[in-house]
Amino acid sequence: MTAQSTDRYVEVNGLKFHYLDWGDPTNPPLVLLHGVGQTCHTWDLFAAAMSPHFHVMAFDQRGHGDTDWAADKDYSRRSMVKDVEGFTTALGLDRFFLTGMSMGGANSLSFTATNPDRVEALVVVDVGPRVENKGVQNIRNFMKDFREFDSLDEAAAVIHKFNPRRPLEIIRKYTVVYNLKQLPSGKWTWKYDTYFSEGHRRGDIKQMQQELSQEVKKISCPTLLVKGAESDVLSLDGARLLQTAIPGSEFALVAGAGHSVMGDNPPGFEAAVREFYLNKGYLRA
Repeated sequence: MTAQSTDRYVEVNGLKFHYLDWGDPTNPPLVLLHGVGQTCHTWDLFAAAMSPHFHVMAFDQRGHGDTDWAADKDYSRRSMVKDVEGFTTALGLDRFFLTGMSMGGANSLSFTATNPDRVEALVVVDVGPRVENKGVQNIRNFMKDFREFDSLDEAAAVIHKFNPRRPLEIIRKYTVVYNLKQLPSGKWTWKYDTYFSEGHRRGDIKQMQQELSQEVKKISCPTLLVKGAESDVLSLDGARLLQTAIPGSEFALVAGAGHSVMGDNPPGFEAAVREFYLNKGYLRA
């Protein structure tokens, strides 16, 4: 039986943040950050698998899921990193394990670089200082072209066509139910702020690359980079660049997965992270 989560809310930086909580609060804390356009439910399967060993918390980042939208449309990485600081401080997490995917991975890298004493170990999923423009543009085009749906079944079919690696039944169970909301018209739309589908973050990529290239050099904690073998966002060259910048960092390539590794191949992603934790002594065999 899959471990169940608890819905919780906390006020951080003037916004109400929604998060999910799994496991025993006396276990080491593990914080999870989702990618752009996603929600904390992105992590449901992985969080449940880790809950016997960690106190797992995944929160909807600003403008996503059931967390407030920023009235001033401030969705800069700097503000999102401050949210990580505020969220963990509000929950009394002085030191914790951190895992982030895509946008959440960039936020995790930046947070770890600027808060070296607070992160026990870092797992970065399919992102680094260098990302491939074609892959990023594919995601942007999807977000721009598909904003409303007549039904959840239609949404599931569209998502499955965009990413056929993920079974349709999984998309129905874990994606459309939590990522969409119904409009007064009866149609369904994404929960994230329309800011993200209107291309306003377009200029962020180059700036992110420049800033992260410098920031990641400051990271010294145990670090694992997980890449989807079929990802068009993070290339092998991009992965090597991040590994070179973080001496001693480790790398895992997950077969059958694109950019959203933990959703495309949940067992493969879990195995990669579990092996990393085992080898570092954070888990017992």
